[in-house]
Amino acid sequence: MGVRVLSLILVPAIVLVAPSGAQQKADFTQFMVMGEGLAAGLADFQLREVYQINSFPALMAKQIGVLFPQPLIQSPGIGYVPGFPALPVRIPNTLQTTVRVAPGAVPDRDGGQPAQDIFIFNASVPNMTVGDATRRAPVHPLVQSDMQQTTINLILGFPGMVVGPNKPLWTQLQYVQQLKPTFVMVALGYSEVVAAAAAGDPSLIPDVTSFRSNYAAILSGLKSTFAPVLIVNIPDPTDTAYFSTIAAASKLTLAPAAVIQSLYKLKSDDQITIPGLIEMANQMNINKVGSLPAGSIVSGATIAAIRAGVTALNTEIAAQAQANTSPLYDVRALFSRLRTGGAIVNGQALTADFQGGLYSMCGFYPGSTVQAMIANDVLTLVNKTYGSSYGLINLDTMAGSDPNFRVTASRFHPRRSGPEVTR
Repeated sequence: MGVRVLSLILVPAIVLVAPSGAQQKADFTQFMVMGEGLAAGLADFQLREVYQINSFPALMAKQIGVLFPQPLIQSPGIGYVPGFPALPVRIPNTLQTTVRVAPGAVPDRDGGQPAQDIFIFNASVPNMTVGDATRRAPVHPLVQSDMQQTTINLILGFPGMVVGPNKPLWTQLQYVQQLKPTFVMVALGYSEVVAAAAAGDPSLIPDVTSFRSNYAAILSGLKSTFAPVLIVNIPDPTDTAYFSTIAAASKLTLAPAAVIQSLYKLKSDDQITIPGLIEMANQMNINKVGSLPAGSIVSGATIAAIRAGVTALNTEIAAQAQANTSPLYDVRALFSRLRTGGAIVNGQALTADFQGGLYSMCGFYPGSTVQAMIANDVLTLVNKTYGSSYGLINLDTMAGSDPNFRVTASRFHPRRSGPEVTR
């Protein structure tokens, strides 16, 4: 891998010839990903190695049998999740040394992570927007007061920021272009709708016109690589564990739904965010009900508006995928199914509720079990599209090592037989 990447970077001029003839099996030798937190493997509240190794692109690469270097980050991680207080930048943080796991410090995981990881194939950056992917590049110095810029530097700034002065610093799109991928997956757009959902403000969702322009710029830029492109659409954040219905809040707080609705003067279609849910539970625990923090309650009308915004962006993505003749994976449908029906994994009923086992503690981003579900779905699409036969991941095995599988509401309320699955 290293010889191929270095030769492509150091040779200034290479004549590219578009593939011709009938479509052949996809070449995943240099499988690269443009994405944000979901594809990066963000979970709980920061990006860190324990979840990154189970990001759905990394799991796919392992099943396919190709190397997939990632910018693995030492715990406790870097980055932030909208909807929660952003901590000040502190790099290196407690327990960190090099922040990025040093090359050679991580043993090869069945072909998933090579010893040398200066160049990365997963270029996903938490909170990266579609517009940022073509415009926002690393900026000196490496550590900034802006957490997002620092995160970009630590992921996309290698090797340019550490091998000497006057080296090129690339945007996410440029990074992928420069490494000459043989296959590209694009999974962008979720950051924008997560920010809008966390703020309870549908107006923060990009208008379709600007979104169309930015997304088209990415697909147009990738044409120069002549690599096939697989597109992942946008999940609906209102389907995640960040939002709880009154019924779900009742299961977690052990207070009757009617009591919760009366105490906090809620409408039947109001939903409660994780910060609001935690404060509500704390108040009930001390038997002293008061006001909830701003952003704790989101109205049914706001939820509907966010859903409509996600639908509009996904309609645009579908149109561009068709125009680009790219296969499209509908991750929104998976999140919707999990919200409605949950899943039975490793003999346990899991739900999309907070502490339901499917999502991490931040609510917006799933744990390793759902990442494996996404990977299996995309591998199935790849097999169908390109005539391959890559095997799928055993979800029961994955759940056994998923921290979120072990931290469910049933373990905190032992008198229940297990979390109920919403039907």
